[in-house]
Amino acid sequence: MDAMLSDSLQTEIVMEPSEIEEFKIMPFAEIFITLLQTITERYEGLPQPGHRLQFLELQLELLDDFRVRLLQLGNAENGEGIDSKIAIIANTTHYIENVLVDWGQMLHFLNLYYYKNQSEITKTRNLLSSELDNSLTDVDTDTVFVEILSLYRHMKKDLLYALVDSTVLKARYCSKNYRRESWSRMTIMKDMRSYSLTPSACPMFELLGTKLHQFKKYLTVKLFIVVWRLVAQQIDVFLYEKLVLANTFNEGGAKQFKFDTMRNLLPLFAQYTDKPDSYCTHLNEACILLNITQGSALLLKDMLTALEGATGVEDKRG
Repeated sequence: MDAMLSDSLQTEIVMEPSEIEEFKIMPFAEIFITLLQTITERYEGLPQPGHRLQFLELQLELLDDFRVRLLQLGNAENGEGIDSKIAIIANTTHYIENVLVDWGQMLHFLNLYYYKNQSEITKTRNLLSSELDNSLTDVDTDTVFVEILSLYRHMKKDLLYALVDSTVLKARYCSKNYRRESWSRMTIMKDMRSYSLTPSACPMFELLGTKLHQFKKYLTVKLFIVVWRLVAQQIDVFLYEKLVLANTFNEGGAKQFKFDTMRNLLPLFAQYTDKPDSYCTHLNEACILLNITQGSALLLKDMLTALEGATGVEDKRG
């Protein structure tokens, strides 16, 4: 295994994902799983539980070593294509996690979990029956891989957040000029067909489109869903706080921002969901409020004023 991982660390990660579309993992991960399966086949027939537990501990050590090597491999990556490489490492981590979940339900590993915890259960025999029942329930639901699974899941989460944070950070940088547009002095177009995307927004939208396409290509379906939703939610909050709340809009600016959001930003995510506005709630509501008629705005203002007054009276009484 050392030789296999050493070669992997010295070799640049292949840009193309695995031929198995469902997993898109690094090739040596399948070799590693085969190695663990071979070890299991060799020792599962041993008569003494203690001997089997020793081999299990070896497998757990190998799994942790493999996790650390994957982490080293990810940290060593830099330069062009880093996001696609991190994505494949995240897929590999997720693949190992799924394998361990499946193995944890196998009779062989369930028996080892029982043997491993038998001494601890014996010590609790003097506890109340309800507490003992809870201990037995834990035996049914936990597995021998619970600790290593937690480490793999934490690593996967960190990798996915690294992809999201990197994308949002670049989008923030690309949006500087867009956020500084003169939203309070924009011209009103009589025909909606005359509107086009604000030129200063193009770099940000182009970046988001490219990154989403890249993530869809390299991440598994499940992980891609997690990533694009996080990107959408963070972009939503960012533009709301740094653009909408930081600027004053005239009618022309409000219509232009609505066009940019509804006709250009949301369609980026509409490729992956029927309801992209569900992940950009701040911007969706901002567009509604910015573009309500003057009469509706005055009515809403009166309603909020009345509600504030009613709340104030209620607070004084309380």
